[in-house]
Amino acid sequence: MLRLISSQPETPNRQVDQHISDYAPALALSALGVLCGEASYDSLKKTCTEHLHDWWKLSVPAGTPANRYESAYWYLLHLLESLEEHELLGNHFIQFKVTSTAQFLLGIGEHLAKMQGIRP
Repeated sequence: MLRLISSQPETPNRQVDQHISDYAPALALSALGVLCGEASYDSLKKTCTEHLHDWWKLSVPAGTPANRYESAYWYLLHLLESLEEHELLGNHFIQFKVTSTAQFLLGIGEHLAKMQGIRP
């Protein structure tokens, strides 16, 4: 049965923060694994789908992320969702964008101005 977001009590910020802190490093590692040849593209797509599915269970309205970290997570997730395998593996600029964002999410890189995503 479908539940309307408007009929749900507001999701506590703690739940949103916990979701992002749990899922962002996993997404970053999965993306880097594909770029390094350690994981398959299909497993990355499955990871993206699972992250979105679990996010939608929280019934959080779309909109502006709470902070730069969450914004970078959504940026990476949307980017990966939009790419075909040949685009991800064959374009150095896209690989730079994915790597930079993944490294930021793992705490080993800096936040770049273009890492701006929104909640789905």
